[in-house]
Amino acid sequence: MYFSMDEIGFENTEKIKTINSESRRWKFIYDTARLYGFEGIHFTPSLYDEFCLDLTNIPNYFQEFKLTLHLGGMYLVPKNRYEEFDRKIETAFYIAAKNKMHDISIHSPYIHNLTQPERELSLELFHEVIEKLLKKSAENGISLSLETHVAENVQFNGLGEYSKFIDKHPDLGVLIDISHNYYEPQYSEEEIIKYLGNKNIKGLHISDSLRSVDIKKGTHLAIGEGTINISKLLRYFNKFSNLYGVLEIKASNKDIGQSLEILKNMLN
Repeated sequence: MYFSMDEIGFENTEKIKTINSESRRWKFIYDTARLYGFEGIHFTPSLYDEFCLDLTNIPNYFQEFKLTLHLGGMYLVPKNRYEEFDRKIETAFYIAAKNKMHDISIHSPYIHNLTQPERELSLELFHEVIEKLLKKSAENGISLSLETHVAENVQFNGLGEYSKFIDKHPDLGVLIDISHNYYEPQYSEEEIIKYLGNKNIKGLHISDSLRSVDIKKGTHLAIGEGTINISKLLRYFNKFSNLYGVLEIKASNKDIGQSLEILKNMLN
């Protein structure tokens, strides 16, 4: 397993917002990842949209890192949302191929405020989308993964529903969001392993979590600030080859550095 940077730290976030040049912002991201000691970079909306970075223009020197791309949540219905999703995916594969990324991960579709027939249509369309994307994935040599963020407002309301979907697409990878699965709907470490331990695991979104508090205070915590037995999960999933672990915490620069060291020590 290798670890990838997602969030850059509160102080670094404030600093990068003062940098007017996009090329210098790119260099700041690169220097930050090297300073922390990450082997990879996980490009997520919080890392590129917030800092006004054009992913079609990632500098070549970033290929020193192992790169992955993550797309945020989207709707598939109504039709114009599906078309928007399709365009976003096309761009994602272009970006990934150009920058020699090895995985594209997507979020389960949103279904909030949809009627029951619309939810059923969304699931049907998602099956079609995944089959189409897996063909593109095979053609480009880039794996495609689906995040395990399950809740009432997304397509899969539980890891059981998620697992049934995954089993119909054996080439589809799994990106486990540890913090969200632990927080909502409160899966234990053993249950996460039970549902997902024999799947096609590609990556982990790693952060600590606390239950029975507001979601903003209970997820994406620095390692050690919650109650997850992260070491148990890392030791189990470390058997998967080329697995990436994304440090997905919203914290100070110091906490990100310390959390990364804790994770590395868990595997020693």
